[in-house]
Amino acid sequence: MVRLIQILVLGAAVVAGQDFVTLEQASSRSGRDMTPAYEGRAITIRGQASAAPVWALGTYYLPVRDATDHGLLIRGDRDRFAGLQPGDWIESSGTIQSVAAMPLLAPSSILKLRHEAAPEPKDVSISDLSSFRYLGLLVRTTATVTGGVGENLGGRSLAVSDRGNTISVFLPAAVGHPPGELKRVRVGDHVRLTGVATQYSLEPPHDSGYQMLLAAPEDVEVISGGMLFPPLLVGGALAAVILVLGLWWIREKRLGINRQLMRSFHALSEDIISAVSPAEIAEKLVTVLPTVTQATGVRLYLYSRRSKALERVPTQHEPDPMAVPIDAPPDGLAGGAVVCFRNRTLLNVPDVRRSPFVPVDARNLPRSAMFLPLLSQNDVLGVLEVGNARRLGYFSLEEQAAAQHLANQVAASLKLQEQQTIREQLFRSEKLAATGQLISGVASELRAPLESILQLSTSLAARGRNPIPERELRMLAGESQRASEIVSRLVSFARPDDSAARHVDVNALLASLMQFRDPEWRTLTLRVQNRLTPKPALVLGVQGQIEQVFLNLLVHAEQYGSESPAKTISVSSSLIARRVMIEIGYSIPLNEQGAEIDPFAEGRSPDGALGLGVCQGIIQSHGGEIRFRGGSGTDALRMACFEIDLPVARDTERDAGPNVGHDGRETARSRTPAPAMTVLLVDPDMGGQRQLLGLLSGRGHRVVPAPMEEAADLTQRVRFDAVFWAVRPSVSGASDYQEKIRGHVTSFVLVSDGYDAELAGSLESSGGFLLARPVGDADLDRVLRQMDARGANTSGVRPAPSR
Repeated sequence: MVRLIQILVLGAAVVAGQDFVTLEQASSRSGRDMTPAYEGRAITIRGQASAAPVWALGTYYLPVRDATDHGLLIRGDRDRFAGLQPGDWIESSGTIQSVAAMPLLAPSSILKLRHEAAPEPKDVSISDLSSFRYLGLLVRTTATVTGGVGENLGGRSLAVSDRGNTISVFLPAAVGHPPGELKRVRVGDHVRLTGVATQYSLEPPHDSGYQMLLAAPEDVEVISGGMLFPPLLVGGALAAVILVLGLWWIREKRLGINRQLMRSFHALSEDIISAVSPAEIAEKLVTVLPTVTQATGVRLYLYSRRSKALERVPTQHEPDPMAVPIDAPPDGLAGGAVVCFRNRTLLNVPDVRRSPFVPVDARNLPRSAMFLPLLSQNDVLGVLEVGNARRLGYFSLEEQAAAQHLANQVAASLKLQEQQTIREQLFRSEKLAATGQLISGVASELRAPLESILQLSTSLAARGRNPIPERELRMLAGESQRASEIVSRLVSFARPDDSAARHVDVNALLASLMQFRDPEWRTLTLRVQNRLTPKPALVLGVQGQIEQVFLNLLVHAEQYGSESPAKTISVSSSLIARRVMIEIGYSIPLNEQGAEIDPFAEGRSPDGALGLGVCQGIIQSHGGEIRFRGGSGTDALRMACFEIDLPVARDTERDAGPNVGHDGRETARSRTPAPAMTVLLVDPDMGGQRQLLGLLSGRGHRVVPAPMEEAADLTQRVRFDAVFWAVRPSVSGASDYQEKIRGHVTSFVLVSDGYDAELAGSLESSGGFLLARPVGDADLDRVLRQMDARGANTSGVRPAPSR
């Protein structure tokens, strides 16, 4: 009772000396500056502690609230709030103070009335917090972080926004809070915040500076991660990228159009150079030039010395011919062509109707025109007219330069056509002269034997029936044979080359080919280095094929060497280890990329010459190899080289040499005839098949050619004495067919592209023979003798061939 009486007395004294107000009244504002209405007045309030005291800026703040969800902060030291817990209802008396426009209660007394459950934070939005309504109240809200974490002496802060409203969040620096605690929060994160709504406004009117006061870092909860960069920055960067890509696309599109026009222009230039007549040039210009420039019409005038006029080349658009006299040009646009021809310079007419060359009433003319002289070696061959029927104005400087270049290309093509015509006339004259000389020489050679035949015939006719002396008959036969040989040599010019293998001196063959190409090389100003060894280098092969291979390689070297600054061709040979090495080198242009590419990948050479890939196959069929080495040497002289490696003929063949008859032709050596055999020939190469067929048939053997697929079945039904197998092992199924055939024949001869000693030994140990291409008489006779000797040793008597 005594304690209760003391409390009542104290309450009465307080009520008598101070005003009792609500929290809404205590935090109210007044005046234009929005200052606290009760600032400096002593009041008494009642409220519930909504959270534990919060340390900030050197003091503690206790948030209290009432039943109407209004709040107020009580300011004091820690001892002042001793024993108070969240949920306690208190009655406090004191004075209203203002700190940065925020109303605070500096208490003189705090009386705990009762304890209830701690209240939950008030859920509000950022827009609600941007007002005086919830100041001093414990609130909870969600927002997006829009400002990075800042730090000062008082603590850490960041900015959050929601629907265009932004407030600051302040975490005071208190003992036990690490400095970088809020650094886990990034700009763009969606967070949930729990704290006290406060205000920090230093300048009137005090209606801004709203913020949230946090008690601990745990009051910031990240709901979802945001963007690494601010949306505005990302949007700006994306817009900049789109703008740059758009500008780049426009630029690339223009460059693509320019590149396409340049390709069309260069293709037109190439077509003009390769044209064979002025009419073809005019058609190409009319078709392509309007797609490359602003031209809508093109005319080509060529100067005729006979008529002294510019003659228009007819086209499909303008098939009627037209001649413009140089001395008296007519009125009209053609007068501009005459002026251009006389002045030997480009003439640009921006407005045709105002030109002095065109009458006032002229119609069906282009709006603007350009005339370009066809210049070649200080000579004007004609005029190229380019017109635009759509607009007035000058052709651009780039178009003028390109059109003048094209006109010079036309002049160069016309010059080439003129030179080609002269060359063809000279070539026909030379052919006629050569034919006449050939006929004259043959007639001179035939004259002597024919006169002798005539005299002998007259002498024999004068004898009547007397016996004819044997001496005169031999003389008559000899002169007749001589005349026949002369005619045979004449016919041999049109006869195809013999495919029989014989000894060929490659050094002498190359020397003759170099002498044959020497006039052309002199015309091209090529420097030729002859490094052929004087010692003969004999190989076994078909002379015509080897000669064609060397000729094609020399022509290839000539084409590339003439385009290089050095203009050099080198031909050398050497004998190493029973093989002859021929090197044909040539200089290449410094920036020539095609010289690095393997020339054997090409198809056929120009002018119908034998392709280099075929040349490689011919050399391989002769047991040799051909290689290409490109791009070697210094910057001043880069050389490419062909290396041809051929086997030298064996000493026995070289020493024996071919037999030569009285007419100078090679004849077969005398050989011991072998018994006739029935031979199966399997060779997919028709040329090689014909050669073997002729060689075997000439020796009296019966030869049956057959495809590889039918050979196995044929050997089971017909008995063959030998099989000549010329199918490469790389062919699909060749090994299987070969094994089936070898069990049904007496002798098996493998025909390969080159001679291999190990393979020959392996075949001989198993009863077979190896024959290397090109097949020579000596090699074939040796194999036939060995086959005959082996058959005689086996049975004593050779069986008769099947019929």
